[in-house]
Amino acid sequence: MKNNQLAPQSDPIRHSSQLRALFKQYLEEETGEKEIAWKTLTTDNGLPHNWIYDLFQGSDGRIYVGTWGGGLLVIKDKDWQVYTKKDGLYSNAVTSIQEDAQGRIWLGTDSGLNILEKGKVLDGGLAGKSLLNIVIDSQQNLWAGCWRAARSGGGLYRFDGNNWQSYSTRQNLPGQEILKIFEDSQGRIWVGTYEQGLGAGVGCYNGRTWEKFTTQNGLANNCVYSMFEDPVGNMWFGTTSGISIFDGKGWNTLTKQDGLIDNRVYCMYIDSHKKFWFGTEKGISRFDGKNWLSFTKKDGLVENLVRTILQTKERTLWFGTYPFTKGCGGISIARFDAQKVLAERVLNLLPGSSSSDQLPEGDHKPNT
Repeated sequence: MKNNQLAPQSDPIRHSSQLRALFKQYLEEETGEKEIAWKTLTTDNGLPHNWIYDLFQGSDGRIYVGTWGGGLLVIKDKDWQVYTKKDGLYSNAVTSIQEDAQGRIWLGTDSGLNILEKGKVLDGGLAGKSLLNIVIDSQQNLWAGCWRAARSGGGLYRFDGNNWQSYSTRQNLPGQEILKIFEDSQGRIWVGTYEQGLGAGVGCYNGRTWEKFTTQNGLANNCVYSMFEDPVGNMWFGTTSGISIFDGKGWNTLTKQDGLIDNRVYCMYIDSHKKFWFGTEKGISRFDGKNWLSFTKKDGLVENLVRTILQTKERTLWFGTYPFTKGCGGISIARFDAQKVLAERVLNLLPGSSSSDQLPEGDHKPNT
């Protein structure tokens, strides 16, 4: 576990003192070391696959686990239910999970869109499209971002409940391969692009026109995997070259030089303790507005490449990993201090388990 203070950058767009003042508005500096207990979920104790693409908790408390190859796992008390292509999924690669106002669970997969309703998998549209991210906006429109443009055309799709509308570079979408979709507090839709790893920057749609931002504007890299809006309205972009912060006028970049464990940032999350978490290719970084802490396999994380972060209603943090290596991966669950939280009950949810069962603490194969 590494500890670093915010380091000054050469020729910053904002001074570090200004950044600290910004962070203090919504982050809370750690007072004293907090012990974290790690628990692990893998195929050894119930996961259908170790490559985790998305984690989501529904309004009813169920936890949905989207895997790349094992379908969808739904956890509710002692009931662990797995859904695959045999149940109607378009693909066993489930990439993104959302819930609509009716309580239906929408599933983006590598070959189309599904709906999980009352335990049944239904058609959601876009059959054959390789979907990487879906979002249901504040107006209950569903947005679906495609990638693998050579295979399924790529582009962005919007469903208003009755009709589909498509967006492509012909409508000024910045690129055809969409990694991330995000709705900000003003109702604008942002997209991050891949374009075979080169990226085309981010696009912002105000309901009428698209505005594009690239490295020429201040973005750290044009390949953008993750997005986040902080509580004061700044947009954060996780790229393959660090994090870019945009306040609507100016940009600032945070990298390994500042305290990140790695510059490839796949997911971002602010928890209930007012700490910012970043999932990267080489572990997790936590930021309290001044100091950075990093966690890797040496600290208890099941794998270093973290693709998704979820804080449950029970306030445990779940980290889904995606190591690209057969036999590796899984979910790490972080429990703080002596909280009575979901991590302590996870094995009780496994079929046939008893209250005396413990999650395994043993060694795991290294990522090679």
